[in-house]
Amino acid sequence: MSLWRSVPTPALAALLVLEACGAGWHQPRHLAPEPLPPRQQVQVWREGKETRWHAVTLTDDSITGVPFLQPVSCDSCRRAFPRTAVDSIRLGNPVAGFWKTFGLVVAVPAVALGILCGTHGGCYPD
Repeated sequence: MSLWRSVPTPALAALLVLEACGAGWHQPRHLAPEPLPPRQQVQVWREGKETRWHAVTLTDDSITGVPFLQPVSCDSCRRAFPRTAVDSIRLGNPVAGFWKTFGLVVAVPAVALGILCGTHGGCYPD
């Protein structure tokens, strides 16, 4: 018996829903020494702690960025770490994750309710 046949359908659906709501954090295979798009969110992991930046620039020996809650134009806010001190870097998009969650929690039930009401002659009993 395959693994997929033993997983209940609701559990599989819940797993897919949870995956759809995520920020899509992923470790890139290779980061070239160059600036990333200004609004790209980056998790910089150093000494077991995460720092979230945007307006990130990578060089051969360092990574610099602006703390995420500061404007991308804030040069006085810019921080830097040597690349050798960075454990890992992850890229993601939590804003997209928010809208995916909104769609699953609000839009999908609203559409389902609209279809249900439309096929049964209205949503209010007579």
